[in-house]
Amino acid sequence: MKFVLENVRVPAGGNTLRPARMAVASGRVVAWDEECPVDWAREDGQGLVLLPGVIDPHTHFDEPGYTWREDFAHGSRAAVAGGVTTIFDMPDTSVPPVTTRAALAEKVSAVLPHAMCDFGLWGGVSANALEDPGWPRHMQELWEAGVIGFKTYALSGMATFRHLSYKQFEEVVRQAAALGALVGVHAEDAGIVEGERARLCGRTEMAAYAASRPVRAEVEAIRQVGALAHASGTRLHIVHLSSASGAEEVARLRGLGADISAETCPQYLTFSEQDFGRLGSLIKCAPPIRSVAERDRLWQHVGGVISMFATDHAPCPIEEKQTGNAFSDYAGIAGVELLLPWALTYGWRAGRLTLEQVVELTSRSAARRFGLWPRKGSLLPGSDADFVLVNLEENFVVRGENLHSKGRFSPFEGETFYGRVHATYVRGMAVFKRGTFCRPCGRFVVRGET
Repeated sequence: MKFVLENVRVPAGGNTLRPARMAVASGRVVAWDEECPVDWAREDGQGLVLLPGVIDPHTHFDEPGYTWREDFAHGSRAAVAGGVTTIFDMPDTSVPPVTTRAALAEKVSAVLPHAMCDFGLWGGVSANALEDPGWPRHMQELWEAGVIGFKTYALSGMATFRHLSYKQFEEVVRQAAALGALVGVHAEDAGIVEGERARLCGRTEMAAYAASRPVRAEVEAIRQVGALAHASGTRLHIVHLSSASGAEEVARLRGLGADISAETCPQYLTFSEQDFGRLGSLIKCAPPIRSVAERDRLWQHVGGVISMFATDHAPCPIEEKQTGNAFSDYAGIAGVELLLPWALTYGWRAGRLTLEQVVELTSRSAARRFGLWPRKGSLLPGSDADFVLVNLEENFVVRGENLHSKGRFSPFEGETFYGRVHATYVRGMAVFKRGTFCRPCGRFVVRGET
């Protein structure tokens, strides 16, 4: 399959766009502009803006194991409807958790027939996994199989994927350093949270839930794990960073020479504790939503300490959000379909980010950090032809009932977003176009593969 996509505009630095055409063959970009073959079939881009396909480095598509909440068929349809061409799915919300090579193979086999987009996979290391004396071998086998990193928790509520003590973190980051592997950490200090939960015992409202997981718990976990990773020379990534104070701790560690990166999510840059009364558990996530001051200062670190956006996409049936107790309500938000329009609306259109920065934060940075550049996140000749055609000026109103995830509700309900996705291509195939989906064609993306 080969064609030339013409009559499109592409970012050319800052907020500048330039006219362009791009040649695609066998799923790869082969040429641009005057270098495009003159005798190939033409496709008209209708003057739309062409952006690299979005990479969401943090999703929970819950398959196999928790598919009443989400599965790859629905999650990946939501992804491509929003211009996301590659996701990195987490190991903990799978049964069995992806802590062994066998579990990885089982997951790939289960999800591959249903994937609309390409997917990388995180391996995992839990306290459960460390009970097996062979855990270092399991890490090595997973790394050799191409996982993009190892997800760990400093605080976990999952019996099947318990969090690590700091002593265990020391062992894990040493093994990761020996492999040259990256470690991702959910950064909340378990001791601090345990103490706060005891203090707040008996309260059930969202404010109490947020108070039980304070900013200082995030900062302390980043400090502790960051110091261990720095001492061992391990690459570290902070997932779903929720606070400016946490970002400042990341900056301090980087100043000492630590190899540490961080992502944040739309919910942490949009909502604050003032929204608890209006939205309740619709914005329950872990770590929790923070104060107005933390949220507003967090924006100052976007494009610096925070090098990428992620969603922590984790939907559920609405009943699991309405148990009557904020502590037992499910923590998670359906976000993958709205990531690019959110970034264009709250970032580019609001004047906080240039279009070039949006591309970096939603695509290029994740590809570089997780070993997929330039195959993903780039549209240079030789790269996978993963791209999205978007109308930057066309808006739509967010309605949960229109989302393609199994989670058919959103805290952004009723908001007007700009940047409607008209078409999404994965390896040169139009997987979503004019509201229509093609058959599943996603592939397992192996780290370092060219």
